[in-house]
Amino acid sequence: MHQRGVKAIIKSICTMARTGSMQQRRGGFQTPARMLMAVCVSGVLLLSSGPSAANKLAEGLQNQDSEPVAATQEGPTFEGEVAKCVLKTTTAEDGSSQAKNTTGLTLSKENLVVSLQCSGENNAIVPKDQKNVCSAAPNAKVADCKGAGTNKQITLKSLLGASGDIQWEKKIVSTDNKGEVMTLKIKESELPLFDKAFFVGCEENKASARTSQATECKVNVSVKARASFVGENNVVTCAYGKDSNPRPLEVEISADNDALTIDCGTDGSLKPTNYTEEFCVTDNSQLESCTTKKFSEILRTFLPS
Repeated sequence: MHQRGVKAIIKSICTMARTGSMQQRRGGFQTPARMLMAVCVSGVLLLSSGPSAANKLAEGLQNQDSEPVAATQEGPTFEGEVAKCVLKTTTAEDGSSQAKNTTGLTLSKENLVVSLQCSGENNAIVPKDQKNVCSAAPNAKVADCKGAGTNKQITLKSLLGASGDIQWEKKIVSTDNKGEVMTLKIKESELPLFDKAFFVGCEENKASARTSQATECKVNVSVKARASFVGENNVVTCAYGKDSNPRPLEVEISADNDALTIDCGTDGSLKPTNYTEEFCVTDNSQLESCTTKKFSEILRTFLPS
């Protein structure tokens, strides 16, 4: 078989690694032959056996009626990707309850901005630190997340796996303690490799609280993972969100561009295991049981690196 004009479809797949160690693989093809490589196909398969953090959070949400108190939260209500909570003064006869059947906010490639508005006298945003959010967990409460140094908070940098600090922009609704508004803007490159979830909320400032019973409004936020993509110089970054891999990625290896880098992230690994000598054929999309062939079968001068 002549090398000139040889083309092959190769499937090299990033999957979840049980060890959790960083796996970054490089392969060099020293040949003038050209080939097409499909990578990261169905990279989320091993994640589909259990619900995502966002799904677990949604399943664990509880809507509770507020007892008649002097101050009660109403909401959250949603207008696009803006959540609104209103702290109102009530009487025992007209006590209100939290809004039901709400969904939450979503950060994604299509929507990189979300906002939370806490309206009403002394209605404050939780958490107070603008670099932090509340860790997602079933039945988690805003009150549990409040306060400096709590382990119920996580930095946005850590949650999203970003290289730099990320924080909310906060402003006071008015000068007479009528609440706060904060907005989170992120870049597409700051979306995580996995679907994530967190929550924020509003709670009456305890320093001026009108009741001994806490009143809070909780807003859940889902973060959709970025898509797997091919960057400059054939550098492939794999992602593992539910919608990260709608189709195989294509990478072309040529005499002018004869290297390929696949970044599976800290929780991924390359398939097949013997990736320096073998590849998965394209007629099998199963990660753990794909049929393999030797690179040397299509590239006679191929040398593992």
